Amino acid sequence: MDSVERLVDAYRHGGISRREVVKRGAAFGLTVSAISGLLAETAAAAVGRAGASAVKRGGTLKEGYDLDFSRMDPIATTWYDPGFYALYNSIVDKDPKGRIVPDLATGWKFSADGLTATFKIRKGARFHTGRPLTAKAIKEVYDAIADPKSGSPLRSLWDPVEKTLAPNPQTLVIKLKHPYYNLLNVVQTGYWAIVNTKTRNKVGATEYGKKVIDGTGPFRFVEWVPGDHVSVKRWDQFYGSIVPYFKNKGKAYLDGVRWIAILEAAQRATRIENGEIDTLRGPNFPDVPRLKKNPKLVVTELKEWSGYVFGPNFKKTQLGFDDLRVRQAISLAIDRKAIADKLFFGLAEPMFGPVTTGDANYNPAVEKYNQYDPNKSKALLADAGWTPGSGGILQKAGQKMSFSITIQAETFNQQLGAAIQDQLHNVGMDVRVEALDRGTYFNKLFAGTTDAWIFFYSWPVPIDVVSLFVNSANADGKGPDWSNAKIPEVDAAVDTWLNAKNRAQLRAGSMALQLKIAQLLPIIPIVNRRALWVHRKNVHGYLVHQWNLYPHYSDVWLS
Repeated sequence: MDSVERLVDAYRHGGISRREVVKRGAAFGLTVSAISGLLAETAAAAVGRAGASAVKRGGTLKEGYDLDFSRMDPIATTWYDPGFYALYNSIVDKDPKGRIVPDLATGWKFSADGLTATFKIRKGARFHTGRPLTAKAIKEVYDAIADPKSGSPLRSLWDPVEKTLAPNPQTLVIKLKHPYYNLLNVVQTGYWAIVNTKTRNKVGATEYGKKVIDGTGPFRFVEWVPGDHVSVKRWDQFYGSIVPYFKNKGKAYLDGVRWIAILEAAQRATRIENGEIDTLRGPNFPDVPRLKKNPKLVVTELKEWSGYVFGPNFKKTQLGFDDLRVRQAISLAIDRKAIADKLFFGLAEPMFGPVTTGDANYNPAVEKYNQYDPNKSKALLADAGWTPGSGGILQKAGQKMSFSITIQAETFNQQLGAAIQDQLHNVGMDVRVEALDRGTYFNKLFAGTTDAWIFFYSWPVPIDVVSLFVNSANADGKGPDWSNAKIPEVDAAVDTWLNAKNRAQLRAGSMALQLKIAQLLPIIPIVNRRALWVHRKNVHGYLVHQWNLYPHYSDVWLS
């Protein structure tokens, strides 16, 4: 049993006082708030233990998902889907209050100079194939991410790391090039989930995550069928969880989980209403009021931390996308409020900067920019040398303002693409919408061959992923600067944010970066939607919260 488990167990049985828990927990690297959360969860578990016998084991949860599925390889995936939360663990997790809590690590601490982070790794954890989970196994994953050849789309978030060490099986040390206060947020995400690299190397990096998965989660992989479903089954040899807010610390209650891709939004509500699926992410917005009135359903609405952005390819110089006036004109032509009200039925809000109002570090100063003004848009285009030609379409030096916007083939994306198409047409742009399946979409984005693109990023700390879209180090096929934007002032703001030594500097850096993006538009913010989840009332223990992209499935059971 690891140290945090022993500590909580001793407190629960009256062996030590609350004060002693705080003292020892601090030695493990836990904050006072995290310790308080542990004790609160312990008390809640004690109250609820009397009803634990009511839990029914067995059954397969069927969950509707509003996107297609990506290859489930943390090191090289383009997106992490709900299956990651069943198949893998990260070294830390986030609880419903946004606190960093133990997962594969029991505790952590930073050195006084902020250049060393030390994690204590729990004992007894192992991969599905039986290999023990040690600090060395975690180091192998982090070293693979750091390798430019690995294909990790978010590798640049690891650039502040100098090296990772594993001096003994239960100690992981991360040496930093400079203070990097954001480290805990990074290692908590699915892109830093822990995979058995021995299995991955044996299968091959290009094939792993398709037919073979070797993680440490409470479920084992069954199959992945792109465009249709992903399924997993309970791992009966699961070693147990130490995540404080999980009520079930042992093996999963469910026999398995099957995630079903429902790309046609109009089908989603019907399928959960008639019982074809048990849970659902992303119902069609017009259906939400009806779902909320259904006595058999529970609708959870969260203020989404993510949003839709538009990316013009700076390499398309013939279209003027490298000209700030043209990018500003595109932004001013977009009626964000109309999109939020009509397309999303009020379950969305305009974005004038790259980060949503749901973020703790949101900078309201961005609202000075990118307000809807089609007349100013036309004036900027004229100033940039674009004049109306045949059919009212703008032209310059024989080049028509004609281009395509690449999107994912999914209902909301297609509706948004059509709305942007119409609004840009109103200022003289001939726009086509190119809807692609998920794999082809990402391949084209990373190849840098799009004219422009629309993307919905989903991330619990939005400035992390936004920084990747605008950092010129990620241009030219090296990462997700799919616009190939190279703006020195934006790069400088990214560097300042990355070098934050404490919470105050991280906040200031985030706010400054938001403002630079709103002003210089390496990407163009559009709108942010509500995060909506639905589950039938026969589904118990189904907890979604704002700090994780998806629910965990250890506590879930069906009656």
